[in-house]
Amino acid sequence: MSSYTLLTQKSIPSLLWTYARPSMFASLITGLYGIVDGIFIGQKMGPPGLAAITLAFPIISFLIAIGCLLSIGTSIVVNHSLAGRNKHEAKRYIVVGLKMLLIAGLLTTLASFFTSEIMAFLGKGTDGYVVDLSQSFVSVILAGSLIYMAPIFFNDLLKNLGHPKLAMMGMILGTVVNIILDYIFIFILDLELVGAAVATLSGQFIAFLFIYFFIRKNHVWKLKLEKAGKNLSMAFKIIKTGFPSFVIQISTMSLLLIHNRLFLHYGNELYVSAFGIIGYALSAYWLISNGFVGGTQPIFSHNYIKNLKSRVRKTLKLTFIFVISFSLVYSLFFYIFPDQIIAIFSKHDIQLYNITKLGFKLVMYALPFAGINVISAMYFQSIGKNKTSIFLAVSRVVFFMIPLILILPKALGVNGIFLIIPLSEVFTSVLSITFIYKNLTKDNSYFTVNHNVET
Repeated sequence: MSSYTLLTQKSIPSLLWTYARPSMFASLITGLYGIVDGIFIGQKMGPPGLAAITLAFPIISFLIAIGCLLSIGTSIVVNHSLAGRNKHEAKRYIVVGLKMLLIAGLLTTLASFFTSEIMAFLGKGTDGYVVDLSQSFVSVILAGSLIYMAPIFFNDLLKNLGHPKLAMMGMILGTVVNIILDYIFIFILDLELVGAAVATLSGQFIAFLFIYFFIRKNHVWKLKLEKAGKNLSMAFKIIKTGFPSFVIQISTMSLLLIHNRLFLHYGNELYVSAFGIIGYALSAYWLISNGFVGGTQPIFSHNYIKNLKSRVRKTLKLTFIFVISFSLVYSLFFYIFPDQIIAIFSKHDIQLYNITKLGFKLVMYALPFAGINVISAMYFQSIGKNKTSIFLAVSRVVFFMIPLILILPKALGVNGIFLIIPLSEVFTSVLSITFIYKNLTKDNSYFTVNHNVET
């Protein structure tokens, strides 16, 4: 029985174990290098190093946004083609997606020539030493941006071709390499943020090689490519399908940039460092939640296109149970053990410690609501209702975040800045639940009329 037949016949708990579990661990392992970067840099360089790497967050988020746009967009349309038993079309989508990845890699690499101007803007109001440190990291990452984005693309593709465990193993291997090189470059060779950037790209390259070795053996990959044709329409469909994920990541990038500027305006560099620690601490949550939910995408897509609504509902129900339960446990952990968590990143600055501890209290309560938004975004995207997914993502920014950005810092100072993201997650979750409820109870299509999942 093929992996595509199993998606419509195997029990939903078994499918979640097969797809969501390895996707979750692969996501966690993939992002672990970033968390390790923060730990090593914090222990080695203290608040200046943490502030510098936090200033670089928007650049990393931008590269992830492009990677998600192409990887999720290509993977979903490939999955839909395979569900319709059109393997040759799936192969053409893969080729078009690869071409787009190469173009994106070339353009972002060219951006490395403007790193000084980029970081001068992002670090405006910051100490020159911190800006220089951040620039050294960003210049290397942008120069190797294609290497950074390649495993993101191939990981999602291999997962949708029916090999989630191999995708997970590739990311684990890359992360192990990154952690080892991180220690060597930062602590032994004293290369600071340049070493962290080189270690990151090295790990990504190893992950890519591993995943590519197996993906090239897949029967779809081996198909002889016919006359491509319709390249532009296929490229547009990939972009349209992956655009909700891109919007979410771009909004994250914008918020990181805005938060950094607000903390520098209303506070100082220590608040940027504290924001960085909180970001690293929350990374594991986002990686596990996004990984688990991302693993449900083939299950949602395949069963929805086959009109197996009861299986779609059950997948959604179990996904909610897992993500909300995990969110509650994770947030409680940070309320109970804040001292131990902060000490992992910094032991030497009591002021930084106090700011970070307060930030935890102002942020962690919103994790269950954030989990709801993660699920709704992937659900609507997986069943082809891209406009709905985009609307929710845009609403989060336009209706909630922007007003909060304009009001809270002026009213509450730096405490208000910490509250912007969690409150916007709470408000957006109300919209998300409303749309999901209506989608499940009224057999209609919000914003897209697409029972064949064409978008």
